[in-house]
Amino acid sequence: MVVSGLRLVNFRSYCDASVRFGPGLNVVVGENATGKTNLLEAAWFALHGSSPRTRREEKLITWGQRFARVELEIEGRDSDAQIVEVGFAPGQGKRIRWGGLDVASLDDLRARSRVFIFVPESLLLVKGSPARRRAHLDTFAAGLDPQYAAAARDLQAALRQRNAQLAAVRNGADPSALDPWDVQFAAAAIGLGRRRRELVGALADAFAAAAARLAPSASRFSLRLVAQLDGVGYDTDRLLEELRARRPGEVGRGLSLFGPHRDDLRFLEVEADDWPAGTARDDQAPDGSAAANGPACGSVELPRGGRDLRLFGSQGEQRAAVLALLLAEQQLAAARTGDQGALFLDDVMSELDDARRRLLVSTLASAGQAIITTTNRHYFTDRELEGATVIELPLVGCLAAGAAQPPAETRGPAPPDMDAL
Repeated sequence: MVVSGLRLVNFRSYCDASVRFGPGLNVVVGENATGKTNLLEAAWFALHGSSPRTRREEKLITWGQRFARVELEIEGRDSDAQIVEVGFAPGQGKRIRWGGLDVASLDDLRARSRVFIFVPESLLLVKGSPARRRAHLDTFAAGLDPQYAAAARDLQAALRQRNAQLAAVRNGADPSALDPWDVQFAAAAIGLGRRRRELVGALADAFAAAAARLAPSASRFSLRLVAQLDGVGYDTDRLLEELRARRPGEVGRGLSLFGPHRDDLRFLEVEADDWPAGTARDDQAPDGSAAANGPACGSVELPRGGRDLRLFGSQGEQRAAVLALLLAEQQLAAARTGDQGALFLDDVMSELDDARRRLLVSTLASAGQAIITTTNRHYFTDRELEGATVIELPLVGCLAAGAAQPPAETRGPAPPDMDAL
């Protein structure tokens, strides 16, 4: 899939603007407040039906306007170009069309294309809460596998029902009333837990390889799922025993405290011995032995289990870890669907040193379409820019930096063909 065209109407800082993209590396260059991030957000909004930056969709609408609209042109490997249209107006909701036909649900929309995005908020995948990491994994997997999406919905439904019954028991209901809800929850928990474990296992080697490609040193990195269900071997009967043992504490809290809804994902720097088996290592001598690195200040051992980048990673390492995860997801999606998809990367170069910048651009050469925004074209070499589609901002139809609303002549009623719904 290649994003070839994008039109934004009343979206953030854009009154009515259009842009064309190329199939490989695209470099969007502009000063701060010229709408770089808004371009990527709009393209994601068209393909996912949501913003990667905010849950309040009214914020997407240009100040003083009544709706926002995004039109995206995509080209498939074996199909004609398709137009995706998304319109949103407060009080009217959101309407999505693909090829002129209404899309029934967000799950349906997300299953039709592959796209991966990095915006500044994406650093919260490393720095933020476990809930954010779980949501990211589940959203990615649901787009690949409808059965995973169904398993995630089943768990949420069972969790709500069980929590309600826990609260009822705390308020005096018969504790035995929890038994059927335990059974329902256990079945849903094992179903989703196994799928999530398989997903992270499928991503782990690709993540380790991508992270190594983005590291200028011989550092090694690992992606690991921390799951309570490991302790019960993903066995339903053992989980039911665990739930019965924990019942007094859970009743006291009125919450389910054990299960896949408490999973976490860890980004770790690991010792060479922990490097995934079968994954190529560029620090090995021809005989397979580890090359000497010669630390200047003596040997420094990593903590047992690895160095957690959430706690101890630099801003550049955390950024590289998120990029490695996106590249791993892109590789897995391509293997399972045949669609490599597009990468949207907002301001990824600013926190990377020059060595990591060169490694990233080299990696993107085999990653299909990539759209990168930057304030400084000198983050790229002349040779890299020669092979890229370079887009200069601001675009015609974009508000001036700091403007609160469109110029007066553009603020009249919108023509019917520009309406949102």
